[in-house]
Amino acid sequence: MKNITIVLCSLFSLVLSAQEFNPKTINLLQNPEITDFSFLKEELKDVKVVMLGENTHFDGNVFEMKTKIVQYLYQEMGFTTIAFESGIYDVWKAQKSISEGQNVKEALSNSLFSIWAKRNEFQSFINFYDANKKNLKIFGFDYQITGNNGNVLLAKDLFEYAKKINHKIKFKQEDFELLLESVTNSGMFDEEDISYEQFKIELSSFKNKISLQKDSEEKFYWNQTVKSLLELGHDAFVKEEILSTFNTTSYDNIRDKQMADNLIAYLRQNPEAKIICWGANAHFVNNMSSINEPILKEFVPMGSYIKKELKNKVYSLASVTAEDSIFLQNKWHQTPIKKHSFEYFFKETKTSPHVFISSNQSEMQILAWNRLFSPITFVESKLNELHDGYLYFRSVTPSTIIDSDEENKVFKTKDIHTVNLSEPKDDELKKTDLNEVVIYGKRTAYQVMKNVIESLEKNYPDNPFSSSMKTNIQAKISTITYLDFVFIAEQYDLGYVNHINRSTKNIKELRWNKKSDFLSESLREYHGLMYNCPIKYAPFLKKGKFKKFIFQIEETKIFNNEEVFVIHFSSPRNHSTFTRRVFLSDYSGYLYVNKKDFAIVKIFENWSVTEFPEQFREGFNLKNSLSKYTSKEYKNESILTDFTKIGEYYFITKSKSILSGNVYNNTSDKDEFEIIVNSNWNNFNIQNPIQIKNKEEEHSFEKVKYNAGFWNDFKF
Repeated sequence: MKNITIVLCSLFSLVLSAQEFNPKTINLLQNPEITDFSFLKEELKDVKVVMLGENTHFDGNVFEMKTKIVQYLYQEMGFTTIAFESGIYDVWKAQKSISEGQNVKEALSNSLFSIWAKRNEFQSFINFYDANKKNLKIFGFDYQITGNNGNVLLAKDLFEYAKKINHKIKFKQEDFELLLESVTNSGMFDEEDISYEQFKIELSSFKNKISLQKDSEEKFYWNQTVKSLLELGHDAFVKEEILSTFNTTSYDNIRDKQMADNLIAYLRQNPEAKIICWGANAHFVNNMSSINEPILKEFVPMGSYIKKELKNKVYSLASVTAEDSIFLQNKWHQTPIKKHSFEYFFKETKTSPHVFISSNQSEMQILAWNRLFSPITFVESKLNELHDGYLYFRSVTPSTIIDSDEENKVFKTKDIHTVNLSEPKDDELKKTDLNEVVIYGKRTAYQVMKNVIESLEKNYPDNPFSSSMKTNIQAKISTITYLDFVFIAEQYDLGYVNHINRSTKNIKELRWNKKSDFLSESLREYHGLMYNCPIKYAPFLKKGKFKKFIFQIEETKIFNNEEVFVIHFSSPRNHSTFTRRVFLSDYSGYLYVNKKDFAIVKIFENWSVTEFPEQFREGFNLKNSLSKYTSKEYKNESILTDFTKIGEYYFITKSKSILSGNVYNNTSDKDEFEIIVNSNWNNFNIQNPIQIKNKEEEHSFEKVKYNAGFWNDFKF
């Protein structure tokens, strides 16, 4: 026990809520050994459920520390089930797959939230689990769909189980899949295909039928899965989001209640189980009664239900830090520590790298300011009622994403001017003579689109390739261009088909046409406008979903010496499941489809914004002469993409994106803004691609220089 020191806090003296605060603590070094957690043996005596919390889901070193605690609890105290804040069906499917021999990393990636499964710092847990998988189990207590298992297999498996027990569900499987996608991705209950009333009646009837089956693991999981789906649907149908600085509010009450129900049901199904829960601090709170803060006090956490059920057999251990900044959206944001708060105590006393404090002592029975529910807002509450213990981290480090190419090794199965693009106005759309014009019926358009989808793998690369990219980016406010530059980059892509990972790129050369006192920090700020491969992302190219779009063949024409269908498309639904935009918008456009091979050779997409969320209006961080603008709203987005057949496949060779809207100052005066991005690609290499890993990317403007030699290779 060389790394542990038990300290009576005569060294830590601080006035907290007008009381001396001198709790007993246990100090740990920066990198403790597994055996250094032996103090938990007495602390957790007779405990059946340990809840390991985290302040945010993005602190990588917290994941690593929690893994060490999991190892200790397994090796020394007989805990063999790890329950995650992830989907009950997703994790059940992962457990079954692991039992059948599937790679653990792949199984967890397909089930857990990616905030864990696809982070480097979580790999220590995956390695631990892999080494001990014969003796361990995983469980998901969340009602959400959190991975590919749920997104791809849940509806299919649910209908198969219904058939197995001779139950008829009176809506279509493909409609159910779309509904689950809408609820998961958009947070809304889309009643276009299945009404909420029908959803509730059918799943309730199904649950009743499940209850009549013989007891089994399968019955247990389907009962809880359907129960969770009912609550998930109810939540999406009835609730309105509450905007606040807190991580959780009454907005989460339905979810937290169902998470508790799932965990308690698992304990009843497995009465001998000793469980470690992995999730957020806020969900694991024991008792909220000492909190009087408006909005927050209405929140009823999962932990309060578990505490009421298990009493002293459950233990909540929260992670806490006194860091005065938080890492969000690739930036550190200042979050000052309130004086005489719980976190301030740690900050001012210059503690060890890690400190454990048990709530089972009189010194913790006080009202204290803390930020356990928010990165910036402090609330007053009783520390001993919130959690049973606290583990302090003097510093936290952000988790890092696993390199997409490494991940692919495991999982691979196979002159500039403004143009209004709300209607196509380029020369090819308006001035090309028609070889023939044929008007087709609506049914034929769907047949064409079905052939397009079936031909994607034949027409577009699904293997890695590299290319060269030249892009011009212009940004305007009112009539003033404040940014205009051109750059050359190397780009690496895993392929257009069966891959959703973004491309990676390195800037090689840069030329400024207009450079004002405003300057973006890096090219990453424009990444989404530079490259949106519609073959990867367009919702109308997804099986089961394309039938919900409206297609009409308007004409045939000659384009690039080939005969093509010109098909107009539109979505009757304005949410993200059908638009891939977080703002509500009318989504429509045109497709050029080669008649010979059903390849899309040109796509025009347009998003006319109908509602821009309030939470996305803020955070517009402009500098110097533009610092007066403090918020923005999008009004319209358009993307025109051209494909060229090079060798065996069609590649994107040209695109143009225009994003327009308004920016506002503090007095709510507004000006129009517009960002125009023109890109060209060439030098496609699919035989020996130049690989660029995520961690090797270079987007900084300051690290590249202009070199005139490259520019003649491209023309806009």
